[in-house]
Amino acid sequence: MISVILIFAIASLLCLSLMSLNAYSKEASAPEIIKPVSTRQGSLDITIDPRLELLAVLQYLSGSKMTIPDSEGYAESIDAWFADFKSHPALTRLQNLEKFGYRYDLPVSSFLCFDGVPLGKKTLSQCGYAKDMDEERLEKAAQGGSLEEFYASVNDFVHISDFGGWFESQRPFLEKTVSATASLLASKDDMIRLLINWYGYEHERYTLVLSILFEGGYGISLEDKQNKTLLYCVTMFYTSDKPSDILLNLAYMIFHEFSHPYVNPLVDKHFDMIKDRSELFEPIKTKMTMQAYSSWWIAVVEHFVRASETRLVQLFYPPETYKASTQWNINQGFIYLDTVFEAVLEYEQARGETGIRYDEYFPRLMQKFASIKELSPDELRDLIGFKGPINSVCMHPITLIYPDPKRVKGVNEFIIPTVDLLVKKWHVTAYTDTQALELDLSDQNIYAYGAWGSNLWLNKHLPHAPFQILEDRIIADKEYLGTNLRLASCLPNPLNPELGLAIYTAQNTPAMKGRFPIGPEDWYVYMTDPEPKLLGKGDYASKSGKWKF
Repeated sequence: MISVILIFAIASLLCLSLMSLNAYSKEASAPEIIKPVSTRQGSLDITIDPRLELLAVLQYLSGSKMTIPDSEGYAESIDAWFADFKSHPALTRLQNLEKFGYRYDLPVSSFLCFDGVPLGKKTLSQCGYAKDMDEERLEKAAQGGSLEEFYASVNDFVHISDFGGWFESQRPFLEKTVSATASLLASKDDMIRLLINWYGYEHERYTLVLSILFEGGYGISLEDKQNKTLLYCVTMFYTSDKPSDILLNLAYMIFHEFSHPYVNPLVDKHFDMIKDRSELFEPIKTKMTMQAYSSWWIAVVEHFVRASETRLVQLFYPPETYKASTQWNINQGFIYLDTVFEAVLEYEQARGETGIRYDEYFPRLMQKFASIKELSPDELRDLIGFKGPINSVCMHPITLIYPDPKRVKGVNEFIIPTVDLLVKKWHVTAYTDTQALELDLSDQNIYAYGAWGSNLWLNKHLPHAPFQILEDRIIADKEYLGTNLRLASCLPNPLNPELGLAIYTAQNTPAMKGRFPIGPEDWYVYMTDPEPKLLGKGDYASKSGKWKF
C-alpha cells in the first residue's frame, strides 16, 4: 500500500514538474501582455493603455519634448522605479529617431499598432492616405537607426526594468483616473453620439486614451484585420479643482481629435482644389510652424478640424453655460477660420434639410476655402498680430527672462524655483535679464519675471505699460489698493507683434514667490498676503496699437 502511494506521489511530482517547465517555457517565449485600465461610458471606451504609457516613460526618461512632468507624483514614480535604467539603449535609440521626425503622432500610432506590451505582433495598421504618409515618415525616421532594433531594445527595457511591475504599482491611481473621467462624461450628454450624428456616419470604435505625461493630443485612425476603422483620441490628462473645467477640456479634446479621422482623408482626397492657394499659407507660416503645422496641407486640415470642434462644443453646451467661438484659434494663427466656420454652418443647414453627410458635402467646404481672397497688408497685420490671452503665450519657441540674482536680492529664493520648474516642465530656455539684452529674441514668445522695475530687459523694451505698479496699489482696469500685490499680463512681444509677451510681476520680489494661477484672460491681479487671493481679471478692451483697459 505504501509503495503504491509513494509511486503515485512521485508520479504526481513529475507531472507537476513537467507542467512547471512547460509553463516556464511558454512564459519565456510569450510573456503575458499587460492589461490596460479600461471602462466604457456610452459610446466611448476610456482607457490608460500600457503601450502608450511605455512610450511616455521612454520619452520622459530620454528628455523628449513630447512629455511634461505632472504634479500628481506620476513622473516621480518613474524617476524612482527606473533610476537604474536611464542609460538603457532604448532611450538613446529613441533620441536618435526623434532627430529624424519620430515625434508627435508617429510613435503614438506606431505603438498602438502592436498587440500590447511587450511589443509583439502588429494587429492594427494605418489606413487609406495615412498609410503612405506614415511609411514615408518612418522611412525618414529610420535615418536615426533601425526601428526594428529600437522595438527590440524597448522590449529588453520592459523586461529588465520590470515595466509591468511599475504599471501594476500605478494601477490604483490609473483606475481612479479612468473612473473619475467616466463619471464626468456620464454627467452630460453622449459626446460621441453628438459627433456621429453631426458628421452623419459612424466608425467601428471610439477610444479615449488618457496619458498622464503626454503634452497635447492626437487623433489616430487605425484599421484591424477585418478592415474595420478604430478611432483614438489620445490626450494628456488635464487636472483642475473644478470638474466643470476638466469636462470642458475633455469636450475640446474629444471633438478635436475624433474630428481628425473624418477630416484628414477628405482634405487629402480633395486637396487639388486648394493646392494652388498656398500663398495663403505664407502669412500664417510662422505661427503654424510653432505649433508643428509646417505645411499648407496640415494648416488646411487644422482649419476644418477646429471649425468642427468649435461647432460641436457650441452644440454640446447651452449658450448660457459656455460660449465657444473661433477667436481663440484666430489668435493662434488660423486667420481663415471664420470663413471655414461659416461654410460648416451651411453644411449643418444642408444636412438638416436633405440629410447629406459631411463627406458628401465636403467638396463644397473646400470650394469655399479655396475662394478666400488675399488679405490686404492692414487686414493681415490686424489678424496676425498677437491678441492674447495670456495662456496662448505658451507656444514654442519660448524664452524666459528673470532678473540677474547677482544684482537683485531675493531672486534665488523667490523666483528661481519657478524658473527651474518651467525650464523642466516646458523645455524652455531661461536667461538673466543682462544675458537677454545681448540676444535677438524677435522669434520667441517671452515670459518676463521680476518685481516691477527689476527686470532690465523689460525696462528697455516695455517703457510704457498699460498698467501701473506702485508701492501701495496696482492700477489696471481700476485701482487695487494694498502691498504685496502682483500682476500677470500678456502683451505683444515688443520685438515682434506677431508673438506674445507674458509678464509676471509684483510690487516687490518676495511677492513673486509661487505660482500665478492663470486661465483664458489677458490679465490678473492678485493679493498674496495674508492669503493668496485673486482680486481681478479680464481682457483688454482695445488691442489695436497700444493695448488699453
